[in-house]
Amino acid sequence: MAATGVVSSATAADNVNWRQFEGTTITWAYDIHPYADALAAKLPEFEKLTGIKVVPELYPDDSYWNKLTLQLTTKSPAWDVVGTGIQPAWDFAPGGSLEPLDKYLNDPKLTDASYDYDDFFPSLRKALTWKLEDGQIAPGEGGNVWAIPHAFENIQLFYRKDILDKYKIALPTTPPEMAAACEKLKAADSSITPLGVRGVRFWSSIHTAAISIASSYGVKDFVMKDGKLDTGLDSPESIAFHKDYVDMIKKCAAPSFANDNWYQVVDGVSSGRTAMAIDSNMFGFWNDVAGQPASGKIAFAPPLHAPNAKNFESNIWIWSLAMNSASQKKGAAWLFIQWATSKETVLAGAVSGKLVNPPRTSTWNDKAWLDYASKPEFNNFVESFKTTQDRAALAFTARVGFGEAMNAWAVAMQKMVNGDDVETTLKSLAEEIRAGL
Repeated sequence: MAATGVVSSATAADNVNWRQFEGTTITWAYDIHPYADALAAKLPEFEKLTGIKVVPELYPDDSYWNKLTLQLTTKSPAWDVVGTGIQPAWDFAPGGSLEPLDKYLNDPKLTDASYDYDDFFPSLRKALTWKLEDGQIAPGEGGNVWAIPHAFENIQLFYRKDILDKYKIALPTTPPEMAAACEKLKAADSSITPLGVRGVRFWSSIHTAAISIASSYGVKDFVMKDGKLDTGLDSPESIAFHKDYVDMIKKCAAPSFANDNWYQVVDGVSSGRTAMAIDSNMFGFWNDVAGQPASGKIAFAPPLHAPNAKNFESNIWIWSLAMNSASQKKGAAWLFIQWATSKETVLAGAVSGKLVNPPRTSTWNDKAWLDYASKPEFNNFVESFKTTQDRAALAFTARVGFGEAMNAWAVAMQKMVNGDDVETTLKSLAEEIRAGL
């Protein structure tokens, strides 16, 4: 395929009047994140193109989700464009908090022909399109588009190659192997935390390492049983997974596990205080960037899998831009979403080292991105991405109430790591989730 190798700042405006909402001010809310940094750096170009002023409101991870829920569920018009993932959007869409985007995508006066919505990876478009029936997410064709992919992540094991080489630690592939490697590493250097993983009492600590590894054990968050929806979190497969995973956490993770979110995971690997991590693959990429202390020292591998599994599994997370249905400036909001996810803006964010992984197929065929991502300091990033992406898929069941159920799972995980019996804790978790079905 042709590779442009050219990064420009704005979508060519052949059939859209980009200044039709000139003088409007909109608010864009997002997690404090390199993805947000990539977009914030380009805002002056959008404002010059459109005459629309964008006010960013950026918050730390946990507080952002709480603020987002408050803003959308109270129908506040204060935020026009918001960053969201698939799973939170499942809770927002049925209550009318998100604006369906089909009419904007299909309006030639609002969406430029060069935008090319089909250029986004099919799996990402599919994940962000669904229909609603009786206040619940419904599978099948004919749904609405609820958000546009901004960047996405697959879950991988990334590691400090220098540390593992120094202490002759073989790369683990299963939780028991990881537990053994951690014991060996702690004996060699007690100042190093062997493994960084999220442990906070929030669904974000489940959607990375836990759900990816659990899926290889055959664990399902929800299952159909006797024609009714049920949870699979107290199944024999789940019990087997949690026994291995909890043992691994006890032997490998930092004492601060219960308070660790992605910020701590990234900082540990970047600084060399942590040898390995199981989380979103781009964290390793960001810390391999030339000039960073860890540049060239981080390598990548697929996530761990069950000892008897033939394959690993990797969950995906899609950071997306959605429109607040209560926004009073929807036209301007759509122009911003369109520009922010255009081919040119996505490519620019990718080659700046911030917007990783880019969600457009054209970016992954572009020489500028591939040349950058294949630099020696990134080790095997591109190769590992492609290997992992072949098996990467959304591991959760689409449904309203996802957040509440997964928060309960995160709390149960902390209890088990703190010594509570695995089977008893999972039984209580399953009953709590069933009560909410």
